[in-house]
Amino acid sequence: MQHTEISESFNRLLWHDSKLRGVHVQHRGDVDDVILHVELRGPSTAEFATLSVVLEDAAFFICDLDLHGKRECSDDISSANCSAESELKEKIQKERLKFSPDALKDYLHFRFYMIPPGGAMDVIAANFRLIRGK
Repeated sequence: MQHTEISESFNRLLWHDSKLRGVHVQHRGDVDDVILHVELRGPSTAEFATLSVVLEDAAFFICDLDLHGKRECSDDISSANCSAESELKEKIQKERLKFSPDALKDYLHFRFYMIPPGGAMDVIAANFRLIRGK
């Protein structure tokens, strides 16, 4: 899949008022995946699908979650988006990877905002996939 197709597919999901139930990092061969366990909202606000969002081949995981604030707001996600270019990717590239100028060219920025004051998570990863029922 191309970056545009991946971003569009991710951005079509109904993130607002979906619920973040868990987060973990899993080592897989030579890479790490960031896995979010969510209840993703369906077309009606009463429908939820339990699934895992696997952010594959994650290079960076930056997490600033207020766990008490997240619980106070029923674990609700405010929004999430995916983009091929972002200020965070540029900053990481310039500050941490300056000797490898194309290190992040095949990566996307996945950003998750929780309902305030729940915080946010940023993941620089190559792709994502959904696993139902996890």
